[in-house]
Amino acid sequence: MARRDPPYASLLTGTLCLLIFVELVWVQLRFASVLPGNQRDAVKSVARDVGVSHAPLHQDPPSLLNPAIIVFCYDRPGYLNQTLTSLAALPELADFTLYISQDGNHTGVQGVIETHRAALAALTAGFESWQRPRVPQLGPRQPGHAWLAQHYKWGLDRLFLKGGHSHAVIVEDDMLFSPDFLTLFMETGWLLDADPTLWCISSWNDNGFSKDHDWDPTRLFRTSYFPGLGWMLSSRLWEELGPAWPQQHWDHWMRMEGVARGRDCVVPEVNRNRNIGEVGANMDRAAFRKSLQTMGWAREAPAAGFGDVRYLLQPAYDAAARAAVAGAQILPPAALRGAAPPPDLRGGAALVPYLQEDYARLARRTGVWAFPRGHYRFLTSVPWRGGRLLLADARRCDLLPGALRTLPTPGMRGVAAEPGVSCSAACRARGAVCSKADLHFLNTCAALMRAFPCPRGCSLEWGQDLPNMVAEGARNHSSPGTCYVTQQMPQCRGQAPETRRLCACVPPGTVADEAAAAVRRPRFLRPRVRAGETGGAEALAGA
Repeated sequence: MARRDPPYASLLTGTLCLLIFVELVWVQLRFASVLPGNQRDAVKSVARDVGVSHAPLHQDPPSLLNPAIIVFCYDRPGYLNQTLTSLAALPELADFTLYISQDGNHTGVQGVIETHRAALAALTAGFESWQRPRVPQLGPRQPGHAWLAQHYKWGLDRLFLKGGHSHAVIVEDDMLFSPDFLTLFMETGWLLDADPTLWCISSWNDNGFSKDHDWDPTRLFRTSYFPGLGWMLSSRLWEELGPAWPQQHWDHWMRMEGVARGRDCVVPEVNRNRNIGEVGANMDRAAFRKSLQTMGWAREAPAAGFGDVRYLLQPAYDAAARAAVAGAQILPPAALRGAAPPPDLRGGAALVPYLQEDYARLARRTGVWAFPRGHYRFLTSVPWRGGRLLLADARRCDLLPGALRTLPTPGMRGVAAEPGVSCSAACRARGAVCSKADLHFLNTCAALMRAFPCPRGCSLEWGQDLPNMVAEGARNHSSPGTCYVTQQMPQCRGQAPETRRLCACVPPGTVADEAAAAVRRPRFLRPRVRAGETGGAEALAGA
């Protein structure tokens, strides 16, 4: 006999589908500000049809079970005093246990901690200060970032494994905090449990420069580029990361694809902390004045708070990002270069598919970080010129339609060179040509691990001979067997005696020479424009 569903099954199924659809529509509303006017109106029309109002469906977020704050410090008592004074002013501090973890026993730092001890003990759910024995794991001359990475490992192990906390907010001794700094974590922390594609909450927008950008203080977004600088993780994540935590460059390690595994962080458009450290493990005065000093931050907490943050959940967020891309007019990078006045977006959105070769110039013109940061799957969204500017890496952003993607040169193959051999020579020996443009497709840990064993993993490095693997028998290198990618522009001619390059070799005649292989640009197809719409045709007239 055929199986019959209960009479209410179809009703339940239909109700579930409607709820999911309503949720997706609400998320589209949240993103409506990045869509052109006609599409924004269409989204609102659909919302009215299914009875979804523009008001957020706000509920009190689930509370964090046993959260803690840990302040990492070393030898800067003046900065630490400002940080602890700022921290003590936060109204939600009573919900957190506070730890101050000192690397070593600097007497000035000890004095600052003792000055604040009584007040902080009264303001928090618990207070402790620690001193880590300052023993170098990479030798007495290890760099500052190695000391910091080793301190992080020691402190977070103690917080999670001995303290039993559910979440940790990590700050350093050179930060000031917005009034709603802790509110951010309390209202969004539940997302880390609800969505496995999220792995941190951060108070820092890498592109949060105040000049030329009208950021929304209530708006949050997802970034695939780990931001750090005042961030929260869960105990579950530390169970994963702690055993493999690196002895140096911990933040670079967090950005490796094999570590991040496609996960994102939630960040605010307007920063919730201000970095005051002109000199530190990874900072000098010139770099500070060029970048961090010009960052905006929230001096006041918005009355409405952050609202309903469910729009940050997958797959709804992804659907909204695709809608923003589909609804934007298309501009070539050339439209943002030169002396011509930049376009006025007038409440709409413009999409600029770029190659990494173009990004530094685009960044200077649009006022964002010089290397792609703060992006969602290589789509960077910034308020600019009265609308939204969407910068999309044509090689790596899978949110772009196929017509706007730049693909590898036909016939391109990855070649593992011998130690000390440049890609120019390695390709030539095989009757091929090195394609500088195609090196970008091989500049990933996944590509390196297909070509090399990479027994010591994959990390980030700078130099002319990248991407590569340090030869396993290398005698004059600290990390034999490690594979390296770079954030710089890969070159064909770079070489080093003890590294093996991964080379992009293409058939002769595919490109005229190595230089020509670097100038292929995305195709800008003229889109269809329906009556009453303003598409990309006007912008493409000179493409």
